[in-house]
Amino acid sequence: MTQPSTKPDRLILFDLDGTLTYGVSTTRFIFRKMGEETFFRKLELEWLADKTDHLTLARQVTDRMKGWKLKDIEKALGAIPKMRNIGKTVRALKKRGFYVVLSTLGYELSARFFQERYGFDQVRGTTLEIKKGVITGRGMKIYQEHEKALFLRKLAREHGVPLSRTVAVGDSRSDREVFKIAGFRIAMNHDGFLKGLADVELTGRDLGKILKYL
Repeated sequence: MTQPSTKPDRLILFDLDGTLTYGVSTTRFIFRKMGEETFFRKLELEWLADKTDHLTLARQVTDRMKGWKLKDIEKALGAIPKMRNIGKTVRALKKRGFYVVLSTLGYELSARFFQERYGFDQVRGTTLEIKKGVITGRGMKIYQEHEKALFLRKLAREHGVPLSRTVAVGDSRSDREVFKIAGFRIAMNHDGFLKGLADVELTGRDLGKILKYL
């Protein structure tokens, strides 16, 4: 875990899929690279149409990943379409006194890949058991929409930062709960679920655009 050099006076929480990735979620892209995108897309469409819940989706997806190697997943994540200037933006935010965190309903292993590459201070996501570099399909602990808000509240309390000095950056319905409590909300390439909930709505592939407002 990367620790800030001085006590932060602001917090910023980023979503991962569709916010730091561009045009595709981390899990869908992993399934694409593993030759299983059709399976995943069917489940994803059912979830988006409210025909299945997030827990059912996550259980089926995790079971399908049984036996996959972590090194192959990390190789896929290295090739995923991403926003430009992620690392530059994280560094600039830290210089401005932010504690920079990443939270996703997707897998925490994907979030940790971004943490190691770009320097996020903390990450949270759905966890699953990995033994000797291989996914077992067991031990999944799902990370739900409301937990993003709980995570932000917890960090704000730990660092003595009022919620009025927190920022949330997201793109979809999984960010609605955290948008309700964050002091400032930025919708990045949002899918419509955040319409009217953000202080700023941005589009494009340059994450650095957010710095103008912070």
